[in-house]
Amino acid sequence: KPLIDQALVLKKLVYAKAEQRLAIEGGHKDAQELKPGGRYEKNHAEYAMHKFAYYICHLCQAPYFGGMRSCEVAAGVGEERAFIKEEMICGGCSSQGQNTCAKHGTEAIEHKCKFCCTVASWYCWGTTHFCDDCHRKQGTPESMSRKAVKDLPQCTPDTCPLKLAHPKNGNEFVLGCQICRSASAC
Repeated sequence: KPLIDQALVLKKLVYAKAEQRLAIEGGHKDAQELKPGGRYEKNHAEYAMHKFAYYICHLCQAPYFGGMRSCEVAAGVGEERAFIKEEMICGGCSSQGQNTCAKHGTEAIEHKCKFCCTVASWYCWGTTHFCDDCHRKQGTPESMSRKAVKDLPQCTPDTCPLKLAHPKNGNEFVLGCQICRSASAC
């Protein structure tokens, strides 16, 4: 019974995180699956779990948002590609205490991809944040981690898709709290 209770507590926590992420992203408002007769009608939590991937952090053992499930499919997760548990590290642990949000702690800390101007969803080797696209290129001739900094895409604060000043691509950079950043963009 204690194992079942622990699993139910974990499920409740992950569902709450998934619903919070769904509300922050806001892209679900027109989703056909949530409309009358849709697969997830009146069930935003199940829809969020269908859309988002959550993992258990290898260091703190807490669940964290790891990207979109559609990216897992595109990357071949569950087929030829398997996760390395040591690489599964939440934003709070990967920020190594450098950044916390006064309101949300370290849970929603986000990083920029080390190689381009996109929000990172992967943390590998205990040192490197990747977006899905750059992560997918690893192990191919287009591998971003093998490129010299001068060969990485670069931007200016005016041309950056993230709309902020940051170090040149090739360097790690913490974006801050995703919840607060999303709230201020509204």
